[in-house]
Formats: sequence, C-alpha cells, structure tokens
Amino acid sequence: MSEVNETEEGFVQMILNPSKTMSNWFVGIGMLGIFLAVLNLMGEVHPNYRVSWGGVFTFEATNKAFEDLDTASSFVISDAVFIALCGGLAAIGLKTINNQEGGIQSWLKSIFVNDTWMSLADPDLGGWFKTLGAWCLLLGVVNYLYFGICATGWIDPGVYSVTIGLMAFGFALIYSANSPEAEEIKA
Repeated sequence: MSEVNETEEGFVQMILNPSKTMSNWFVGIGMLGIFLAVLNLMGEVHPNYRVSWGGVFTFEATNKAFEDLDTASSFVISDAVFIALCGGLAAIGLKTINNQEGGIQSWLKSIFVNDTWMSLADPDLGGWFKTLGAWCLLLGVVNYLYFGICATGWIDPGVYSVTIGLMAFGFALIYSANSPEAEEIKA
C-alpha cells in the first residue's frame, strides 16, 4: 500500500517540480496550446472549423470536436479549461526555469543564442549531424509557421506530421552529435 502512495507522490513531484528538460517541454507545449486557443477564439485556427477542446480530448464523447465556423459559438467552457491547463503547464515550467541560474532571461537568450543555430552554417562547430539536425529543426518550425499563416492550417494533421517528423529527426541528430563518443564511455 505504501509503495503505491510513494509512486503517486513521486509522479506528482515529478510534475510539480520538473527537471530542466521537462520544464522546457512544459513551457513549449503550454505556450503552443495557449497560442492555438487564442487562434481558435479569433476563428483563425482552421479555415472552416472552430475547435471544441473538450471534444478533441474526449474523442467526441462529450461533444463534437469540430463545428462549422459560421454556426459554432465563439467561446465555450472547454476553451477556458484548455487555456487554464496550458497556462498551468507553462507556469510550472517557467517556475522551474526561473529557479535556475540566470532565470527566465538566460533561458530566453539560450533559445536563440546557442551552438545549434550557429552550426546551421558551420559544420565544424558540432559536425554534420548537428548541422543536419539544426536544419531539420529550422525547417520544421518554418513548415508549421508557413502553412499556419498561409493556409490557416494550424491544426492540420498533414502539417503536424511533417513538422513533428522534421523536429524529431532534428532532435535525434543533435542529441547524437552531443553524445559522448564510444571510446570516452569505456574510459
């Protein structure tokens, strides 16, 4: 019985006090969710539909996930719940980031000024894996922004699949380039 409570407490602590890497994911996912929620409230998340987040997350068990843009109400309670969940996720991540050395300012600077973006033009900074990984990350972000802005495809599954594929491949290449060499591990 106590093992179950310790596991539950460990999981809750992991969520409420995430690691540096997990807090980066919390902030990224939370901010993306808030961005999509605001676009949905403005009617700009899709050219024909308005999203009901409650319908999306319950696989339409509670209500329809997508309704016609012209007839759907512009604000439903699931919008507020979704914004609160995403805001909470981002707040937990930012709390952890703020407690680290340099705080949020240092974290924001590290997003734009780091070895990954410098290796876009210079493979000598991290090798070809890091250069290709940086290009995959950049192309993934550009793909999502381009189709989101030009085609209002912010929630299009095709845009997501290409973006996620590029970004996952980019992260994998960068982590591969940053990993220790096999000989270093043996020593």
